[in-house]
Amino acid sequence: MKETIKIQNLNRAERIRERIISLTGFTDEQLNQMMFSIAEDYMRGLGMYDEWLSLWMREPLFWSWWRQQWTLIDEVYWHKYVINHGREDVKTELQKRYEKLHRAIDKFPDEIVYNKIHDSYWIAEKKILQKIKNSNS
Repeated sequence: MKETIKIQNLNRAERIRERIISLTGFTDEQLNQMMFSIAEDYMRGLGMYDEWLSLWMREPLFWSWWRQQWTLIDEVYWHKYVINHGREDVKTELQKRYEKLHRAIDKFPDEIVYNKIHDSYWIAEKKILQKIKNSNS
């Protein structure tokens, strides 16, 4: 059952992404770059320094949360601007509004996600320290 829900969510995200590409004229690569860039700006805005930023930007749980938020905003965007679908004369403006809407992601990963990420680094740190201690003995 979980796999079915996961597949449904992935398919939903893929469908909405295809609609966004069609509406805005962005390429898949441009959307990926924007998603990464805005995620990095978002984390820096939280005051995250480079070492922690590097860890978070490699964390699958963070990206899972980020993509979920991104897709929710894509759905809102689609429903708000679908009336402009096929209008080449407004694509530049639609692209600006798309980026602006995504830069408004202002919720920190919920406590459950944050704790899972934090705990995984804490456990890894303990294991590394134990290895170092054992190798020095």
